Amino acid sequence: MRGLAAALAAVVALSACGGGDDPETPGASATAETLTAPNTTPLPVTTPADGALERAAATALKAAPGGTLTSIETEGPGWEVQVVTADGTEHELFVTGPGTQVVRSDVEREERADRDEHLERIRRAKLNYRDAADAIRASVAGSRISELDLDTVRGTVVWEGDVTGPDGARHALTIDARTGRVLRR
Repeated sequence: MRGLAAALAAVVALSACGGGDDPETPGASATAETLTAPNTTPLPVTTPADGALERAAATALKAAPGGTLTSIETEGPGWEVQVVTADGTEHELFVTGPGTQVVRSDVEREERADRDEHLERIRRAKLNYRDAADAIRASVAGSRISELDLDTVRGTVVWEGDVTGPDGARHALTIDARTGRVLRR
């Protein structure tokens, strides 16, 4: 009888420490079902946080002094940033997700014609990446930019941007890099 009483006391003690199914009861353990909220979709790793684009850009520009940012996009858990220096060399930098640290930096080995093309595009653009981001955000209020690239489309230098609106809808915008006018939504 003493053995049975000890066993019952152990069961009571263990159930007081947890092991119940009610996650609201102190000391109760949650089941796997209560740990995962039903009907929710986690945000993708590449969703940029507010201000992360600007922080990542500033971090990359600090790592490539005197350069001009020509591309920034989410890449996995961080940012891939292209910065072109005064001689036309493109530097590809990978910045952490919060945008505070360069974790890798590569220098592109390109032909002189490619370097000249980078410099010509930069020369013709009147808007820098900040101006382009502002124009995109004005066009799609509350949006988050996941990609911004300086490019040439049919002879016009443009900033192309991929954004997600506050409703989750994705938009691809093209901004004239000289005037700031939205060319395509």
